[in-house]
Amino acid sequence: MSHQRSIIDQIYEAAVLPELWSAVIEEIANHTGCHGGAFFSLSEHGPLMVASKTCEQHLNVMMEEGWAAQNIRAQRVISMAPIGFVTDHDVCSEDEIANHPIYTDFLRPRGLGWSTATHVTGANDDVAVFSIDQLYDRGPISEEVRGFLNALRPHLARAAMLATQFGIERIRGVLASFEQLSIAAAAIDRHGKVRLVNDRFTSVTPKVTIGAFDRLDILDDGARILLRQALSTLDFDHAPRSIPVLGQAAPFVVHIIPVQRQARDIFTAADAIAAIVPLNFPGLPFRTIVRKLYDVTEAEARVTEALLSGLTVQAIAERQGVSTQTIRTHLKSVFAKTGVTRQADLILKFSPFNATAQE
Repeated sequence: MSHQRSIIDQIYEAAVLPELWSAVIEEIANHTGCHGGAFFSLSEHGPLMVASKTCEQHLNVMMEEGWAAQNIRAQRVISMAPIGFVTDHDVCSEDEIANHPIYTDFLRPRGLGWSTATHVTGANDDVAVFSIDQLYDRGPISEEVRGFLNALRPHLARAAMLATQFGIERIRGVLASFEQLSIAAAAIDRHGKVRLVNDRFTSVTPKVTIGAFDRLDILDDGARILLRQALSTLDFDHAPRSIPVLGQAAPFVVHIIPVQRQARDIFTAADAIAAIVPLNFPGLPFRTIVRKLYDVTEAEARVTEALLSGLTVQAIAERQGVSTQTIRTHLKSVFAKTGVTRQADLILKFSPFNATAQE
C-alpha cells in the first residue's frame, strides 16, 4: 500500500512537473512487472506523447512510420465510454490478435504484443490515453495488474486535468511578462488558433486580429502568407520567425516564438507565442523572454546574450570574472533547454531577436 501511495504522489507531481511523466510510467510498469508504457494525448493540436525509456523508441516509430493509423487497439479504447483499463481481448477478437498487421508486423517483431489501456479527458476536452505494455512471451496482462491500474485511474484523470491547468498558467505567466513590457502577445497552437491573449492585444486590432476559426490573422496579405509559413515549420524547426508588416502607418513586426514545452508536457495547448512589436520599439528584451520561454536561469540567459552579441567563451568568462568552464557549463544547460547542440545553432535560433546587452 505504501508503494501505491508513493506512485500516486508521483502522478500528481508529474501534473506540475511534466518532465517527471516518463519516470512515473516506468515506476508503474516496474511495479506491475510489465515492460513499459506510454501516455499520449490526441487533440486538434496533433498527437503529443511521453513514454517510458523502454517504449519511447517504439512509440516514435509508430508515429513516424504511420502505424498509428493501423493501431486498432488505441482507436477502440478512445471510442469507448470512459471506463477502467481494458486489455487486448476486450477490444480485439482472437483473429485480430493473431493476424492484424499491428500485431504481426509492428508489435510482435519488437517483442511486444500485450497491453492494457484507458483514456481520460483533460480540461480542454483533449483525450489522453494511458497504456501499459507487456512483452509478448510473458503473456496477456493479468487481472491483478488491471486491478492495480484501475485503482490509479482516478488519480491519472485528475492529474490530466491539473496538468492542463498548470500548462495554461505557465502560458499566462509568459503573456503577463509581455504585458509588463507593453508588448501585445497571443498564445497560439500550430494551426494559428489563439488560446490566450494578454490585455495589450486589443491595442493592435484590427491590424492583427482573431479571425475565422479563432485563428490569428494579419490584415496585410503578404504577412499573412509568412505567418502560415512560420506556423508550418513549428513541428520541425523551433527557431523564432519575424514577420515584418510595413504597409501600415505604424509598421510593426510579428515575432513567432516557439514554446519550448516543459520536457514531455503533453497537455499544453500552445505551441508558440506571437509578439506584436512596433518597429520603433527599442528591441525585444532578450534576457526576459528567453528566461520565461525556456526556463533558463539569469546567469544562463546572460551568457547566451553575450554569445549572441559576438563575444567568445573566453571573452565572456573574462567579462564576467569566471572560468571558461563555468561559461561552458551554462551553455551546455542552455543547449539542453533550447533543443540545440552547438553554439552556431544557438546563435541561429535566436538571431531574430538581435539581442543587445542589458546591464
